[in-house]
Amino acid sequence: MLDKLDIIVANPAGNTTIFILSPVPVSEYQKYADFVLDIDFKHGYNINFTEGNYDKEIKGEQVGFIVSDNTMNMSGLEFCGNASRAFAYYEATKALPAKKEIDVNVSGCSHPLHAWIDADNQDAKIQMPLPVKSIRLSSEQLGVAEECPELGSSVLVDLDGISHLVLKNVPAEEQLFNKIKDAVYAIDEDIPALGVMFIDEATDTMTPVVYVKDVNTTYFEGSCASGTSAAAFVKSMDLPDGIHKMTFKEPAGTLYTEITKESGEVTEIRLNGLVELSDVITLDL
Repeated sequence: MLDKLDIIVANPAGNTTIFILSPVPVSEYQKYADFVLDIDFKHGYNINFTEGNYDKEIKGEQVGFIVSDNTMNMSGLEFCGNASRAFAYYEATKALPAKKEIDVNVSGCSHPLHAWIDADNQDAKIQMPLPVKSIRLSSEQLGVAEECPELGSSVLVDLDGISHLVLKNVPAEEQLFNKIKDAVYAIDEDIPALGVMFIDEATDTMTPVVYVKDVNTTYFEGSCASGTSAAAFVKSMDLPDGIHKMTFKEPAGTLYTEITKESGEVTEIRLNGLVELSDVITLDL
């Protein structure tokens, strides 16, 4: 056990992420993640984020471990787009002048991701991994035919390090999420992380709920970049070739996507939004 732990608290569009800078072996990720996720940074840490639900507390929704320059692992070795954006922003702005473009290696993605940094506006745009596959699942397969009789089928998008189910006009409730989660894992028990993106078309908002298998955590997140990417992918299915821009208003922040389609296929997904970082904080253990 370390005596001290150096961390940075990041706010990528309200999806509070704690980066652990101190070297930690993978076998101890969950122990340190549990420790920092329990801390409220609202008082005594001089953090003043401008976007997000921070009136009462600032607590992490997820934890990333910075392994080396340009390399970061999530605590469950899953993929997280917002954490990847925030990590790219951190790496690009460590020294002045800030880099305008950078490649980062992140868990749950087999290749480096390219990011564009606008330090003046605290914005990071990242090239998201393309879906490996997508499948339609009926409400019967999801185990919610009685609760959601008008649901019909929904699309499960596999982003390799995480899979997202995109639902329209279904209430974002924990009991419903858990029922869907159990049904999806009965179909594929090897999914490292599962998100359900609850889209409310009446209010034009989206509520992301994400479960990470290895650390057994479920969060109603402030925003979710990979889930936003999956939702944009699903929305683009009926769109023509070209570049399509979409905005997703989520509980604690807004994310923006650009989808490129060629010959009927999605060839690129870019996603951007606000990133704020705290100073380095040293915790006594």
